[in-house]
Amino acid sequence: MNIGIDIDNVITDLDAGLLAEFLREDRHKRNAGVIDGEKYIIDGMFDWSIAEIDDFLDNNMERIASELRVRKNCKIYMDRLLADGNQLILISHRVYPHYRHANETTRTWLARHKINYTKLILSKAPDKTEECLANHIDLMIDDRPDMCKVMRAKGINCILMQTRYNRREKCDLPCVTSWAKLYDKIKGEENNENLCNETRHDRLE
Repeated sequence: MNIGIDIDNVITDLDAGLLAEFLREDRHKRNAGVIDGEKYIIDGMFDWSIAEIDDFLDNNMERIASELRVRKNCKIYMDRLLADGNQLILISHRVYPHYRHANETTRTWLARHKINYTKLILSKAPDKTEECLANHIDLMIDDRPDMCKVMRAKGINCILMQTRYNRREKCDLPCVTSWAKLYDKIKGEENNENLCNETRHDRLE
């Protein structure tokens, strides 16, 4: 299979890394802390203005990305998928002005953490449909329910990787909570020619 894999919050632990950076920076602003724990970091969790968020990300996102941790057991199961004969196409939306050297930053991070893959693509938009179709992706792994729904509507089979911020969203997307469960689901679906018809959403653990 040609498996598309988003990078942030699928391979990297962006959620934890970004939250730590925002908490640290917040002390140098109004030190209000988290004002709404139900919202995502850049969508109202803090009392920052849109301009403050954009300025912080424009000047720090590339550094933050270079320091992110690998999501638990990611490398183990990516290597197994490759050993099983799958092609792993990494598709990530990392663009200016948050990134000035997106390709170099991403490749350096992947090499440092010895992440093996078939191909790296930096998508033009959060919607990765164009890249998936051009690379004959059989299954896309992403952390954004909205983008999964868009891609799925256009014929791209998707599995949602659960994160802290997306776990409360109601959707009929196949969903996994870990790389171990993702691997099991992929192995169980390898002979299924119509993944996009699956509507069961795994129970959260």
